[in-house]
Amino acid sequence: MTTEKAIQIAGLIAKSDVEPGVLSSWLEFLETAPSADAHRVLEAYDEALASNPELPQRVAPDFMERLRNLLPQENAVTIKETPVRKIRWWLPAAAAAVLILVAGYFIRQRSNVSNATPTDIVQQPATDVKPPAGNRAMITLSNGSSVLLDSVSKGQLALEDNVKLVKLDDGKIAYEGTTGETIYNTLYNPRGSRPVDMTLSDGSRVWLNAGSSISYPVAFTGNERKVTMTGEAYFEVAHDAKKAFIVTKGEMETKVLGTRFNIKAYDEESDIKVTLLEGSVAVKNKQSTLVIKPGQQAQITNAIAVDSDADLEAVMAWKNGRFVFAGSGTEETLREIARWYDVEVVFEGKVTEQHFGGDISRNVEASKVFEMLENTGVLHVRIEGKKIIVLP
Repeated sequence: MTTEKAIQIAGLIAKSDVEPGVLSSWLEFLETAPSADAHRVLEAYDEALASNPELPQRVAPDFMERLRNLLPQENAVTIKETPVRKIRWWLPAAAAAVLILVAGYFIRQRSNVSNATPTDIVQQPATDVKPPAGNRAMITLSNGSSVLLDSVSKGQLALEDNVKLVKLDDGKIAYEGTTGETIYNTLYNPRGSRPVDMTLSDGSRVWLNAGSSISYPVAFTGNERKVTMTGEAYFEVAHDAKKAFIVTKGEMETKVLGTRFNIKAYDEESDIKVTLLEGSVAVKNKQSTLVIKPGQQAQITNAIAVDSDADLEAVMAWKNGRFVFAGSGTEETLREIARWYDVEVVFEGKVTEQHFGGDISRNVEASKVFEMLENTGVLHVRIEGKKIIVLP
């Protein structure tokens, strides 16, 4: 089991949605994994609990004391007495016991050195951040269960009311079949994950960028094909004159019959960008509707503005494995990099707003990308583990 896969499984364990055999393998990984890797997995577990407030939970009253009690006396280690975020625990009690066991593994892994100090159990920062090794996408089915795409073999993954979800030889996923009722699935591609390619039941294809999600019917019924997304996605829509294909994000709606287009609609960005490569698209918000042509980009805030000469190479760079910066601002550029490498960007001091230009592969370590930005003389970067410190 890889560290990345263990992190994904940690999220499922936090939702009590994992088979016993998988849980056993996960615990075995933590027993044998290097200190830093085990620490990352346990942090992911805690973050998964924190991001699911609707789950039944209770707060452990004295987590640090429980950890101490798990340690053999002869191998005790010193744990730094600083305020810590309380860990939320799942119910029932049997599930909570698993977390205690995991915490025991975590501490025992670090208690093999006598006279240990607090720094002995702190993850040391890495000198660089590697690009994603694969995609870590997950599909949530209509019954609430989840399928980790990189942890399953090719073939049928699920059956939803006569519609098959299958994984193809090349790793792509597809829906096959029809259904009489509207059942929704959600595909989520987290930060630090390569794009995932999906074929919907009507034959339309969707590529989903890191930090993005899309909800869709497993089969389209009625007189329209409607999906909801956030983040960034590229669509190649199968033509159907009788059923418009509609993509929504908040109050924005993009309506097509058959075409190729890209939508960038991250919550943290100031606008939504719809870029048309082929066909015709009608873009609508609360105030107006606008039809754009190939090569144009609709920029949607409260109003809709049109760039008649969109840089298609820059727009599609994420799908083609590259960073292409064509006049993007400092913060927007750094957010794009952060989503790919799954890092936190922290500003120390006032950094001048700069419009960057540049082209570099996404398959390089983060330092190479930041080196390109530093050559502008506008900012300097220091990498501390998964944190990127940006200085003027």
